[in-house]
Amino acid sequence: MKLFLLVVLFFIITVNGNPLNRECKCKAVSNTIHFPFHSWDISSCKLCSCKDAAMVKCEEACKAMVQSYALTGCGKVIKGSKVKYSWDASSCSDGVSKVEYTCA
Repeated sequence: MKLFLLVVLFFIITVNGNPLNRECKCKAVSNTIHFPFHSWDISSCKLCSCKDAAMVKCEEACKAMVQSYALTGCGKVIKGSKVKYSWDASSCSDGVSKVEYTCA
């Protein structure tokens, strides 16, 4: 029985990511091929659910990071390049924005 529980726990962790440690990750990606220009680890939480603010606000926080990144010139990216934000809130949500930001 113990072996069965360990196998089930391993399966849950493998499929859904680690449910004991969730992270909000963000990337500024090119608007066409989604090549990452820059990435940030925004937040993490231990033993939290998808309802935790760190996970619920992941997309919103990522959007703000990429807006600021674009306003400050996107590092060494060519002026006028366009970027989108891509976020990953562990198994809670992820995606790529439809909104494009122009690098100053």
